[in-house]
Amino acid sequence: MINRSAMLDTKPYSNYVLAAVTSIKKHIDTDPFHYRTAAELLDHLSTPHRNSVEKAFKALYGTRIKEYQVKQRLYLSKFLLKEGMSKKQIAKKCYYGSSSAFCTAFKKEFGMSPTEWEKAFQEHMAALSDAKR
Repeated sequence: MINRSAMLDTKPYSNYVLAAVTSIKKHIDTDPFHYRTAAELLDHLSTPHRNSVEKAFKALYGTRIKEYQVKQRLYLSKFLLKEGMSKKQIAKKCYYGSSSAFCTAFKKEFGMSPTEWEKAFQEHMAALSDAKR
């Protein structure tokens, strides 16, 4: 989601910079598990000022490019948990060095561990199932 109030508080960005930001966000949203650094994402755009693009991205979306990539992976990790993928496999898919590093990042983002989230999700699904009866 674009942070419109941040746009009003910052200098206007050129259409070229805004197109670069849009392209980067689209790439991350399309395939957040494809590892690329912010520099690699910018390389194919031949952007003259990487800092301008990074500042515009943060102004528009409230986070740096790398943070956005990590958050997208963490949000999608919930779907992998629902499908029964192990935390170790998810950690690897999300580019964490260990499942404990993944669990720490997950808890920081969502306020509960992946195990707690799985339990809450299962309880929610059981409650929905009971309500349908």
